[in-house]
Amino acid sequence: MSKSVRIYFQKIKQLFEAHSVPDQIAPMESYMKNHFRFYGIRSPQRKTILRDFIKQHPIPEGEDLKEFALMMWADPHREMQYSAMEMLDKKSRKMDASFIGFYEKLILEKSWWDSVDWLAPNGCGKLFLKFPDQRLSFTDRWNASDNIWLQRSSILFQLKYRHETDFELLKKYILNHADSKEFFIQKASGWALRQYGKYNPNAVIKFINEHKDELSNLTVREGMKHLK
Repeated sequence: MSKSVRIYFQKIKQLFEAHSVPDQIAPMESYMKNHFRFYGIRSPQRKTILRDFIKQHPIPEGEDLKEFALMMWADPHREMQYSAMEMLDKKSRKMDASFIGFYEKLILEKSWWDSVDWLAPNGCGKLFLKFPDQRLSFTDRWNASDNIWLQRSSILFQLKYRHETDFELLKKYILNHADSKEFFIQKASGWALRQYGKYNPNAVIKFINEHKDELSNLTVREGMKHLK
């Protein structure tokens, strides 16, 4: 472990500890089903603290960034994971293809909707546009996995692609899990359809109408939410 990365991590941890809001801890932990501990720092304050910290302490890059992010991920406080994702995002333009596998590792650790829903579209999604040859080798495997968070990631990674969305691929991934009873899969499928429906509503309506008997009610409801 790099000494400089360890010191960098300790500085940001001490900063969050100093800004802990005890009265907010219980409500925040309850909202996340008590899966994680919190410092009680709400998002606007956390972002301000982090922004001021980064101004004086530049974010590590390359392998040091991976090492730092893993340390943040190992911390029991969820604010540390949120901050790690924000810092990773700021360095996305300098990332090589190895960060796709790194993001997969983060998806599989401390998995919950709040981290996966950032890692899939904002982390992996950006890198798949940059390294398109890597896309199917990851997402096909994710979609065929027994892990619901990898399945969800395969459905959501195109969430911000707009007109660049490969709708045939999205339809395939959704239909592969159309019989899933898992809320997070049904919801993700509807969300992805609703999002793409902003750019190609007729295609989404046609798909849902053709497969209404296969798709869950939740997926149909979410997918059609803003469509007529």
